[in-house]
Amino acid sequence: MAGPLNRDSSNFYAHTNELGVETSWQGLREHLQAVAIGAGSRWDAAIAFSRAASKVASNAGSLAGWLHDLGKYRAEFQEMLRGLHPSNENTYHKQAGAAKAFVARHAPVAFAIAGHHGGLPDRADLKDAANGDSGLAVANSVWSIACRENPELSSLDWSIDPKLPLLQIEMLTRLVFSCLVDADWADTSAYHRNVIGLPPEPNLPELDASIWLDRVQSHIDKLSLESKSEHIRSVRAEVLNACLEKAQLPSGLFTLTVPTGGGKTLSSLAFALQHAATNQLRRIVYVAPYLSIIDQNTRVMRRALGLNEDATELFAHHSLSEADDCNDSEQSTKGNGIRRAENWQAPIIVTTNVQFFESLFSNKPAQTRKLHNLAGSVILLDECQTIPPSLLQPTCQMLRMLTETFGCTIVFCTATQPVFNHTKIPADSRIEAAEICSPEMRLFDRLRRVELEWPGTGEAMSWAQVCDRMRTHAGNKKAALAIVNSRRAARELFSELRSWQHDGSFHLSTSMCAGHRMAIIDQIRDRLKKSQPCYLVSTQLIEAGVDVDFPLVMREIAPLEAIIQAAGRCNREGLLPTIDGKPGGRTVIFRSVAARDEPRKYFPPDKWYEAGRSTLEVNFLAANHQPKIDAPEDLENYFNALYYLGNLDGNKICIDRQNLNFKTVAEKYRLIDDTSVPVVVATWESHRQLVESLIDKIRQDPSRSNFRALAPYQVNLRQHELQKAGSLVARPIENLDLLCWYGPYDDSLGMSSDQTDMLMIC
Repeated sequence: MAGPLNRDSSNFYAHTNELGVETSWQGLREHLQAVAIGAGSRWDAAIAFSRAASKVASNAGSLAGWLHDLGKYRAEFQEMLRGLHPSNENTYHKQAGAAKAFVARHAPVAFAIAGHHGGLPDRADLKDAANGDSGLAVANSVWSIACRENPELSSLDWSIDPKLPLLQIEMLTRLVFSCLVDADWADTSAYHRNVIGLPPEPNLPELDASIWLDRVQSHIDKLSLESKSEHIRSVRAEVLNACLEKAQLPSGLFTLTVPTGGGKTLSSLAFALQHAATNQLRRIVYVAPYLSIIDQNTRVMRRALGLNEDATELFAHHSLSEADDCNDSEQSTKGNGIRRAENWQAPIIVTTNVQFFESLFSNKPAQTRKLHNLAGSVILLDECQTIPPSLLQPTCQMLRMLTETFGCTIVFCTATQPVFNHTKIPADSRIEAAEICSPEMRLFDRLRRVELEWPGTGEAMSWAQVCDRMRTHAGNKKAALAIVNSRRAARELFSELRSWQHDGSFHLSTSMCAGHRMAIIDQIRDRLKKSQPCYLVSTQLIEAGVDVDFPLVMREIAPLEAIIQAAGRCNREGLLPTIDGKPGGRTVIFRSVAARDEPRKYFPPDKWYEAGRSTLEVNFLAANHQPKIDAPEDLENYFNALYYLGNLDGNKICIDRQNLNFKTVAEKYRLIDDTSVPVVVATWESHRQLVESLIDKIRQDPSRSNFRALAPYQVNLRQHELQKAGSLVARPIENLDLLCWYGPYDDSLGMSSDQTDMLMIC
């Protein structure tokens, strides 16, 4: 039983534990020293890759570690640990160390300490915290006691270059914050594991780039022997050789512009491994916009690297695998192992756009904990054209700073390369990247497998006409894909399709949970491989990187980059016979009668999506210029015209970054509509018992890993959809943030909804 605090005693503690015995509590000096060493080593490792290393304070990580819990020397805090003082403002502890750094004008450390519980604040909030009752006054009152226990505090180096630009300070703040949070959580986790008798968490393996590159090249050689097209084999070999050659260059910014079928995924992985070996980089991060691509390419990479599904060398991180953010996270023993895995220490990370980009702009401890491990990484941004134009300027600015401050190499991989050096982007934020595959390789011309058919002026098709075209033009292949712009359109077209072609008809949209979609995609691939009838209606989720190959694709008119991506699902392997030297695949662009008559019901409510469609209609089709997918200059002209139609920093994020408003930046940078809510599908008949068993596990143990197991069975609903659903959506476990759908769930259509598709999927 803890006794009253002797205010002259040196028994100062950082954490209590489950045992309730004071002698087993973690000493405050022990914790400060461990975090200072941990944060310092993380900082040093990250800064070693920085091109701006000479301009930063060399010990910012350890400085933050020594100061982060300074306020715990406050008598009231120690009394609170002993149960002798209520937990109120007099026991707050983060403000004291932040205030000490604030008056020393060390902004990165001040912000990091102020944010290590709850999140990085805005500049005005930091100032208020430093000047508040728990700030500088407390720091001054405990300083002599803290220095007596920790002599290192008397010799801390507070220096920082006063000429550092504000954006550089902002970026360094994110780095020191990441180092501090990771070291703090790691030490607290290690302490609690020791208390309950668990062994230390094992170290994760390091990147073995040379050995893995040999495996990848052997795997590519094997696939090449299995390829039925000598022409495709030849082109893919050239792409691979270009990647291996350019990988010898110093770290920086690159583009890999390769049309569908050119072997981009494995060649980019080979580039990353060779580049990491050449430049002694320590990690590879693969980023893609959709879960379907993540699932597909995770499997591709594991096979190529010779890794089984349980191998810790590759860590897949997406929505619902994010650690909880809470002010008491360091006090909790639950989930510490998960948090340890999620600091991106694995040598290869596979993650989504949402996790990657929103983490870069986040102010939350759990999301930003991993950032220091990005330093010295090769980052492969697949399907990079999916970055919303309204976020283009802040995204480009951040990516440039990643190369400068974190020493990263970034590769923009896509067949539809955006214009990241557009004149509307300020010069200091533009992306000037080196292309890996030179124009002389003529990849788009040589890999042209599809003939595009554009609609005439004012021409539109009914759903019945679309179905008829799918049937008659698929010929003896009996396979066709139609991609439409909304979930409503997909349901209506699928209903029409199934009325005449029930066998082999499929539907894909975000009305279906991720597990359902992935199962359907596997069925489709199997039927296509076996040349069985296969007619698919899908929303745009199918078109960016999903590996399917149809002889005919029907694409409802959309932004040009979407149409080019859709064409990539047609004659992907280039095996269809040609007629008069023309490509064997066919992609038909059509306007739908439904969208023409009621555009609000059938087009996504995204202004940039509409701007892309308008740019295509006005700048190309109305001008009698049908764009060519094998002409990169057409795509460049399209993006140049598109970006003039709106603000590339619509939320003024760059200004808030300049003003060190971290909380505001995090609130503004959102890749997807933040109003959607994940709902677990409890009525998918074939998986009903499995979902029920997973919910029972959560009743017994509401751990993050148990919640994560439900991820494949969730659908995102917007607020008005939740209200419309009424009692069909309910909370199966009181006091837990878990919602379940108990309404109808169709094996073909999924959950019924009138809302158009979300453009991004986390």
